[in-house]
Amino acid sequence: MKKKRKKYIYSEEQLAQKKIYHAKWRLENKEAQKIYQAKWNKKNPDYIPPCEIENPNYRKEQSKKFQEANPDYIPPCRIENPDYDKEYKRSHNLGYWVVYLIHNYNGLGDTYCGQTQNIYNRMLKHKSDGRLNSDKYELIKQCETLEDSLDFEAYMHEQGYHGRQGKTEGK
Repeated sequence: MKKKRKKYIYSEEQLAQKKIYHAKWRLENKEAQKIYQAKWNKKNPDYIPPCEIENPNYRKEQSKKFQEANPDYIPPCRIENPDYDKEYKRSHNLGYWVVYLIHNYNGLGDTYCGQTQNIYNRMLKHKSDGRLNSDKYELIKQCETLEDSLDFEAYMHEQGYHGRQGKTEGK
């Protein structure tokens, strides 16, 4: 039979020192942690945290609670650079328009056709809408102007591909 270890009781000062030590360690090892997390995520692609199994909207609810409790909170990236969002979006902008396909986007075998100038953000939007296979898209045409991409997209919709029509601006 194994002996149980006694729990060590820390003083408040020791707890504060421990928190400082761990905070410094996290800052110094940020890149190593990202690499470790990425490897773990690749090994466990189907992992769903227990809190999300019980409640699929857990993260959204936690985020909403935090925003309600901290209405004046500004993330550090926005304090350092107020135009962070605009620059981030521009950083993924291709500079030209693309028409893309997502095969079996709804789980019924249908193929979605769309156009965008920022494929990265567009696929994130599809993913947040609950679309399947949004990370397995296929680029079918590159266009210099919005009008060309809209015309080609409309042609693809006439051929039977799913998607939104009547949009006059891209995303």
